[in-house]
Amino acid sequence: MMTLDAATWRVAVVGRWTARILGTLMALFFLAFVVGEGPPPLFKLGWRDTLEFVGMAGLFFGLLLAWKWERCGGLVTLASFAVLTAVNWQIGPELIFLIPAAAGAMHLLCGWRIALGPSAAGAAWALPRTALWIAGAAAGVFILLCANEMFGNPPLMTPALRPSPGMVGRWYGLLDNYGPGEPVVFQISADGEVSGHIGATTVTGGRIGNDRSWFGSLMHWREPYEIRGKGFTAGASIRGGEMRAFICFSGSPTGWGATLRKQ
Repeated sequence: MMTLDAATWRVAVVGRWTARILGTLMALFFLAFVVGEGPPPLFKLGWRDTLEFVGMAGLFFGLLLAWKWERCGGLVTLASFAVLTAVNWQIGPELIFLIPAAAGAMHLLCGWRIALGPSAAGAAWALPRTALWIAGAAAGVFILLCANEMFGNPPLMTPALRPSPGMVGRWYGLLDNYGPGEPVVFQISADGEVSGHIGATTVTGGRIGNDRSWFGSLMHWREPYEIRGKGFTAGASIRGGEMRAFICFSGSPTGWGATLRKQ
């Protein structure tokens, strides 16, 4: 019969590796996002935005630190979560930040139990190497899928698009927050070619295609479609007779949204 001491040791060992794997995945995702989008201009942000970014960075840094100093890393993660919650109380309930905070708490509790030593009734128990290899391989596949979805244009495994009858036709709308509102026209043909104009700029060499693989759709990343032309890209989603597009011009640090309706 397993004693309580032995049971808590096993729970702590499993919890340690669960927190390590989850923490590494989340930290790598955060780093990939910063590399892909670029770090924010900290010296130009207000104190609240700066604290939010520092809190998020500390949240994931603590999870990596826990590989070497488990309890210290857990404390850093929990302290960073407290900073995020204090700066913006609405962040706390969001699942995306509760998950790394929970991993930090697991590091703290499991590290405390493991530091007490294994059960006096027998040798220390460890996770089977096969389980660790499987978990590591799954983590690696997940990271590769995330990187492919974020940096691939379009991502691998993205199917070719054959525009449906509901997509084919003339779409008209106005750019948001752009003076009086510049007109946007996309004429989508059955073979995926796109013509029209954005303000005074004529769309040349335009095509519409899928912009995410099955993994991106599962994770709700990116827009379903992307319109590419000379000098611009536009992520787009279409529901019924309405298209929501976010248009970015080459060399411009900002973009503009537009709501278009089929005519």
